[in-house]
Amino acid sequence: LIIVFCVVCGGAAAEPGEKGAKGAAPSPPASGPAAGAPSSAKRPSQAKATPAASKDTAATAPTIPDQYKLNMLIRTTIIAVSQANETGNYAVLRDLGSPNFQNANSVAKLTEIFSSQRNANLDLSPVLFFTPKLIRAPAIDENGMLRLTGFFATQPQQVNFDLAFEFVQGEWRHFGVSVGTRPAAAPTVPNKAPAQAAPSSK
Repeated sequence: LIIVFCVVCGGAAAEPGEKGAKGAAPSPPASGPAAGAPSSAKRPSQAKATPAASKDTAATAPTIPDQYKLNMLIRTTIIAVSQANETGNYAVLRDLGSPNFQNANSVAKLTEIFSSQRNANLDLSPVLFFTPKLIRAPAIDENGMLRLTGFFATQPQQVNFDLAFEFVQGEWRHFGVSVGTRPAAAPTVPNKAPAQAAPSSK
């Protein structure tokens, strides 16, 4: 049984964290390991910082992307985490983030935060073959952050995510990353007996 949960954040988002600089990390997804995992689950690692005011967000009022773009944001972010875990090189994951994310998280810090996933050989690549399912509607919060929370119905481990994106120079870049797994729910089996054909009359 592997349950690993990591939170990385570039600034204030929702729920206060346990340690680190001022600010807060995104709260875990409602269906994620922090909400439903057994007591043996590892506590989330968190990286936090005081957010800087974003000139792009103030100058332009971003809108929620269409479904295709939302799916792409989720998949590319989780695959970036997966590739960083596989190679042990978190430079690309850091560079793909928003300036606030980069300022809050050095490569060394990201390497430490994701060490539990890396040591557990957690494979997130199957998300490429599944469509993400959101547990709440996409929303842009009062800080201008796009929040996407949900899961991939992968087997035998379900991949949960809680992501925050910051609008920078016309594009959404990850600001908060929370990724983990938990055992997938067992498929339900219908209780109904199969219908039987009526006897033919002679």
